[in-house]
Amino acid sequence: MAFHGFNIEQNGDLAVLSIEQPMITSLEADHLLNTLHQYHQQTGCVRFVLEMSGVEFIDSACIGSLVTFLIELDKKQGRLMMAGCQPNVADLIKITGLTTHIPLLASVDQAQAA
Repeated sequence: MAFHGFNIEQNGDLAVLSIEQPMITSLEADHLLNTLHQYHQQTGCVRFVLEMSGVEFIDSACIGSLVTFLIELDKKQGRLMMAGCQPNVADLIKITGLTTHIPLLASVDQAQAA
């Protein structure tokens, strides 16, 4: 299923959202949150992995959107993971302390095993 700037593929009970843009700033972050929320509502899926290998930059709005969606998933005992993060994106997620809630994985294959 394609959404503007994102592609989502369902693999069993795991939805893999591939992000096809190098930067996620406030406008993209709102779109990301809406896309995740809409897909979750349409399918009932509660396990998501964001494939981030092409993303070079995220800002605080993206962090806020991830936290908002994480809260929504936690209510349904879901899980949000990130795979293939560039070092600067991974560092930001680590600095914010979100790695205790959003695991950083090397690949989507790891997410399927988690």
